[in-house]
Amino acid sequence: MSDVGQPLSRGEHAERLIFAVRQLFVRQALGVERNVSRERFGHFGAHVLAARRDLLEQRIYVTARPEGNRFALDRDAVRRVFPPTRPAFKDRYEHVLVKRDGHLLEVTINRPDARNSLPNAAHHELAGIFDAYEADPELWVAIITGAGDRAFCAGADLKTADSGAPMPPSGFAGLTSRSKIKPVIAAVNGFAFGGGFETALACEMVIADPAATFALSEVKVGLFAAAGGAVRLPRQIPRKIAYELLLTGRTIDAETGLRYGCVNRVSEPGRVMDAARALAAEILLVSPTAVRLTMQSMREAESYADADEAARAVQFSSAVDSLMVSEDMAEGIAAFSQKRQPIWKNR
Repeated sequence: MSDVGQPLSRGEHAERLIFAVRQLFVRQALGVERNVSRERFGHFGAHVLAARRDLLEQRIYVTARPEGNRFALDRDAVRRVFPPTRPAFKDRYEHVLVKRDGHLLEVTINRPDARNSLPNAAHHELAGIFDAYEADPELWVAIITGAGDRAFCAGADLKTADSGAPMPPSGFAGLTSRSKIKPVIAAVNGFAFGGGFETALACEMVIADPAATFALSEVKVGLFAAAGGAVRLPRQIPRKIAYELLLTGRTIDAETGLRYGCVNRVSEPGRVMDAARALAAEILLVSPTAVRLTMQSMREAESYADADEAARAVQFSSAVDSLMVSEDMAEGIAAFSQKRQPIWKNR
């Protein structure tokens, strides 16, 4: 490059223009998801956002980190700096409590003084926890709840909302953008507002205490339910009612949620975890392989508007192939014919 104050040659002008354009594209790749596509590094690695192509036809690899997105022009460079790691539970977490009980995992958001609202760091903790849950073959069902008796989760901690740190690729609470392969039950023990309600909607089943309340109240603070609420609520309750709740931010109670269809069961007062564990116990009695493949087939069917077309597609799904060669299928049939309880292997 020429010294400061000296005129630039045509080649130097071109070089600076190329640099500026590439920087613009990188900023877009880091911040505008419609310009990127998701990939994974390795078998267990973290999610990586890989830009399709920049204006110079060069791929840019972007990885989501708790401290901010990082990028490189070479996949191997990202591997060297951020090597793929197998998901695993930590000994302790700052914002979350984790308990294993046989094949059941219990996850408790542990910020009762803040109504279990989630700062950015909590999203990454929960993302890591649910990554580890899905990678552990000995864990078959999970329950998520909130500490105390006032709140399940009151949404995002707005004090940290302007920190600029990115959300994990798996979304709010590590769940709202996750394509889950195992069931998660929400045990809603109090307020489930904003992202808290969106977290419950992202779970396969919801058990609510009679005192639980639900609201997608983002519109009241100039936001909208972008963590899946605006998508999932109209698919889980009547569409006209979903419009009303989304556009007013109105609060509903547990019995109303049960009537609308976004709550499975309402527990006895103060017994929401007992009710969630009872439901989990029902699931743990059946084949974990069949549960996973059922979830896969349901997820695949959601991409079809026509039910008959969806049924035909699922008939030829890889889920059927996996089921036919599974040990659990053979065990289930053998146990039935021998009039004994099956011993599931999750394979």
